[in-house]
Amino acid sequence: MKKTFIPLVLTVLIGLVGCMQQGSKYQVDQVYNGFKLIEKRFVKEVNAECLYFMHEKSGARLFKVAADDPNKLFNIAFKTVPEHDYGTPHIMEHSVLNGSTNFPVKSPFDVLTKGSLNTFLNAMTGSDITTYPVASMNDKDYFNLMHVYLDAVFNTRIYDDPRILQQEGWHHEMDDVNGEVVYKGVVYNEMKGAFSSPTRELDYQASKILFPDNTYGVSSGGYPTEIPKLTYEYFINFHKKFYHPSNSYILLYGDANLDKEMAFINEQYLINYDKSDKKVEIPLQKPFDAMKVAEKSYPVPVGADTEDKSYLSLNFVIGQSTDVDLCLAFNVITEALVEHESAPVRLALQEAGIGKDVSCYFAESKQNIMEIQVQNANPEDQARFKEVVFSTIKKVISEGFDKETLEGIINRMEFRMREGDTPQKGIMIAFSNYQGWFFADDPFLGLEYEAPLAHVKESLTSNMLEELCQKHILDNPHALLITLKPEPGLQDKIDAKVNQELADYKASLAIDDKQKLVDDTKALIAYQKEEDSPEALATIPMLTLADISPEVEWYPIEEKQAESVPVLHYNEFSSNILYSKLYFDLSALPQDLIPYAKLQTALLGKLNTASYTYGELDNQLNIHTGGFHTSLNNYIEENNIHQMTPKYAVTAKATEAKSEKMFELITEILTTTKYDDEERLKSLLTRHQAGTESYIKNRGINVALTRLGSYYSPAGVYNEMTSGLDYYQFITELTDNYDANKEEIIEKLQMTAELLFNRNNLTAAVTCSEANYPAFINGLEGFTAQLSDMPLKQASWKFEPVAKNEGLKSSSKVQYVVKGYNFKELGYDYNGKMRVLNQILSRDYLQTQIRVVGGAYGGFSGFSATGNVYFASYRDPNLTETLENYDATPDFLNEFSADDTEMTRFIIGTISRLDGPMTVSQKGNTAFSRYFSKTSLEELKAERTAILSTSAEDIKGMNKMVNDVLTKDIYCVYGSDTKIEENKDIFNSIMQVVK
Repeated sequence: MKKTFIPLVLTVLIGLVGCMQQGSKYQVDQVYNGFKLIEKRFVKEVNAECLYFMHEKSGARLFKVAADDPNKLFNIAFKTVPEHDYGTPHIMEHSVLNGSTNFPVKSPFDVLTKGSLNTFLNAMTGSDITTYPVASMNDKDYFNLMHVYLDAVFNTRIYDDPRILQQEGWHHEMDDVNGEVVYKGVVYNEMKGAFSSPTRELDYQASKILFPDNTYGVSSGGYPTEIPKLTYEYFINFHKKFYHPSNSYILLYGDANLDKEMAFINEQYLINYDKSDKKVEIPLQKPFDAMKVAEKSYPVPVGADTEDKSYLSLNFVIGQSTDVDLCLAFNVITEALVEHESAPVRLALQEAGIGKDVSCYFAESKQNIMEIQVQNANPEDQARFKEVVFSTIKKVISEGFDKETLEGIINRMEFRMREGDTPQKGIMIAFSNYQGWFFADDPFLGLEYEAPLAHVKESLTSNMLEELCQKHILDNPHALLITLKPEPGLQDKIDAKVNQELADYKASLAIDDKQKLVDDTKALIAYQKEEDSPEALATIPMLTLADISPEVEWYPIEEKQAESVPVLHYNEFSSNILYSKLYFDLSALPQDLIPYAKLQTALLGKLNTASYTYGELDNQLNIHTGGFHTSLNNYIEENNIHQMTPKYAVTAKATEAKSEKMFELITEILTTTKYDDEERLKSLLTRHQAGTESYIKNRGINVALTRLGSYYSPAGVYNEMTSGLDYYQFITELTDNYDANKEEIIEKLQMTAELLFNRNNLTAAVTCSEANYPAFINGLEGFTAQLSDMPLKQASWKFEPVAKNEGLKSSSKVQYVVKGYNFKELGYDYNGKMRVLNQILSRDYLQTQIRVVGGAYGGFSGFSATGNVYFASYRDPNLTETLENYDATPDFLNEFSADDTEMTRFIIGTISRLDGPMTVSQKGNTAFSRYFSKTSLEELKAERTAILSTSAEDIKGMNKMVNDVLTKDIYCVYGSDTKIEENKDIFNSIMQVVK
């Protein structure tokens, strides 16, 4: 698992008195509910008393962050150490959530997703960890979730039911004795999808070479061709070895009563275990004597262009994650060397013409990795790539990092640390403290960032970072230079080998064995389709409708004015931070400039301006703001897809004291950017094209859904122009023909800026307290004075959706099958009960048919208040079978029945998707979105009332609407070139997404 997070947790603005009171009663070395308190202290970085316990009987560790936060988190993690590429920990993560002793349903996880008020519910596998976090703002729900998850990990049914491994991991499947044998399994297909990404393959190959002797050299998620080697016996022994309380790390976060938490965990689970003397260790990989060099391949379709399609990567194993000073320093180094706009390695590679984009990350694990990666390069560039990187770093060491650049990077890092702009602070803590907890037995280590921050600031007056670069990069033999190149037809070779493997397996079976496999296949499918009994479902704890507030969370906006510019103010305390949004009406542009506006969002802040070079500008933004970016937002007024309100949003944030400087920089960027710097523009355009191509390759579900919307919706056509395949083709054409058309490109970018950034075209918005508001207005007035105020007229746009029903061919090993339409176009009206319908279809019908039976990683639907409907599958081995399952939805609805308890579960699950925690800035953004889309409080109240009153008959009654949507027969499939070609007769047209 690549993870690039700084080992810290952001400051939480909570009540100090409450958290102090919760921790003050506990004394070190005393035992409470079986837990002995080892250490406690107030951690100012999380503004909470933190207590570290050890369970005396079982050996389980428990860490409580007693924050005054109602969004409580329970997390239990295990140090898991895979030895092979079978994906054992990943499959285990899936499998333990498929029923337990106290909750004997097929999937308690799915039941909880249907009907819990959770704000977070998931499980994750990393290279050395498997972790099970759940969060809720409801006390009763929180303990319910804790109960189910503890039972899942300690009382799993995998020992009694091998079908769980077959479903979640892999199994042989054959429908008929004369048919073919195939592999099926949720994780098997999930990882086929994951490894369709070249960067995932590069990460895997690099890790294998860097760590030949320990667990970091194998895929914890599972390598597709290796997953079928996992045996049931090995699987069971893995659970026995790693899922013992002595190897568990329990994190509790939030305002729940600690006595009650510990009593429950002790009495229900840990008291039943004795401490194990077996300690899970991960040996360090011995360093190399010299850098290794390698070349590997990834598959592309036969006939695909391989020019500029390789990846070059330099990897360095650097220290350990428990050295927090080192880790924080290297997070600064990665920015200063590569990621900053004028970073020396970035510029040197650009000057050398190697690749189209470069990135750098620092991943923290027991042994950290730093990678510098270039994409869209060529294999023959490998040696020169290394030479340019090393010579540039030598020069940096000799001349020193630019101190202003370092100041800006550290300032932005500190801003993020102190801001705390995430509603899931418990999750942040979980991922910040586990490295120190796992490998130094110190759960405080990753939380207390003040000392490492002070240490890294010493780099502003010393050569500390330069010395680290010399030691850990230039003089480090534990390194790898690797090229990943495209190989046309490689997937055919892989598939042929798998098919031969399956054919040999079938040939080894006697006729009776073949019939048994057919019978087993049918039995497994029947089991998967079988519904849980009412008695089994009744074991899953749930809330009642009385536990749900009937009230809607509403974030009121004050409509004001400043210098004739409308201002939207969401008034809430925000720690003296101004969250600024400047919305420019995109309809000021003629239709042909719409994609140029999207391109401009990738350019602003990265080009020279009148007063700054792009490097100086990056420094100024880092020093004086907490962030600056631009984006296109499209709001649908009154939920009518024919009434779009497209906006060009300029987003920035800064402290009150820096408000004036923030607006000075925004003014500089919007009004004086130099689009006519031809070389810089070409460089950014090339980089943006590479990033867009990577998105198209790796986000098949997004590509297919965006394309589907363009088949029937004017807004969908707009979205396709600005974020879909059409935009990718637009940006690729500009890049390929830049030299011939650069004058036109520059002219259109300038015209876009002139038309957009106009005082008459602006609505300003801010999230801050009333006390901070004057600072915002002062900055805003200075900004608007610099804008043009020439009269504008709204352009006339005409979007014409066409139902193309395309097959989108790619190098993906799996499919993304989407189908849909707009029910309002068929004469139906939106009702809040449709949200419950969506919950039922996504969490029940499609989950069963597409994921559980079909073997895809996911199946789900979407019903929007705008009328848009989609059915979608994710990492799906199937194609036509999935379309058939969508078309059978009306049959499911026609037969649908549910008692009051089951409907309550679906309703609660629906509400949980509406009522998650939000930060102050998120509340403000929600308020602004509601304003532009003209969403009223009355509408939201009516929707919530409808949800809470939904009956089984209501669901059944929507059968005709769903049928009418599906019979429009509008679909799009992004998938493997082989699968698309095999089913070419069902498509109106077929296209290669990346040539």
